[in-house]
Amino acid sequence: MGREGSHEAHASHHQPLSEAAVALRAGRAEVERAPFSFYPQREGSTLFISLVGEFDWGVTRHVEGALAKGCEEVPSIEHLVFDLSELTFIDITGLRVILKAHETAAARGFDVTVVRPRGLANRIFTLTRAAETLEIVDKV
Repeated sequence: MGREGSHEAHASHHQPLSEAAVALRAGRAEVERAPFSFYPQREGSTLFISLVGEFDWGVTRHVEGALAKGCEEVPSIEHLVFDLSELTFIDITGLRVILKAHETAAARGFDVTVVRPRGLANRIFTLTRAAETLEIVDKV
């Protein structure tokens, strides 16, 4: 009885599973993507990449593609600006894209500036010490 009684008491503390949890366990859940958009824009010798929403592993290839296209014009680009002021989240893969762009820019002779994201999205720059490597400003 001791064993059955403790199991029943323990089971009564469990919360019912949400519909999403049930679907996930059944293998039929779809992962809903958070909104993300980016806007590459050229102004003179500066390439601006404005990122809005959540910059994570699922969208990095799109940003890398825009960077590759923009950097093909290297002779006329002198400055790359990542405007992160509208980001709500950035993960390590997003940060890696920015750091790789910084390395590429240094090798090709142009500068990179990062406009600081607000709120919790800014924490990755502090926690990883990327802020010590990158030029980070509050606004352009």
